[in-house]
Amino acid sequence: MSEEVPRLERLRSVRQWLVWQLRRTDQSIAELERQEAAAARTARTLPPPEPEWKLSMLRAGGKPSPDAVHTSDCHMAGKPTKQLTREQALRALTEDGITACPYCRPDTDLGVL
Repeated sequence: MSEEVPRLERLRSVRQWLVWQLRRTDQSIAELERQEAAAARTARTLPPPEPEWKLSMLRAGGKPSPDAVHTSDCHMAGKPTKQLTREQALRALTEDGITACPYCRPDTDLGVL
């Protein structure tokens, strides 16, 4: 019977160590899940791509009126601008009669002659 006591104590020590290891493993899994969830949230919240064209506006008589179509990186557009999609920029140049900026030439990028 004296041999069983040391063996029982050893088994209890091994069990305690295994419980400790299991707790550490669970903590590691939980931390990795939090990191993956944060990465997924970051990936979903990226800002939408900036439109490629913008419309500069003139303030004539207190009312803004369209001036010219520009590419998004043109610095000649000034402050009051409106972002345009490709379709809106094409419509502004072809149907609405708004001029293209002579510096950035958005009509060339859009294929308007």
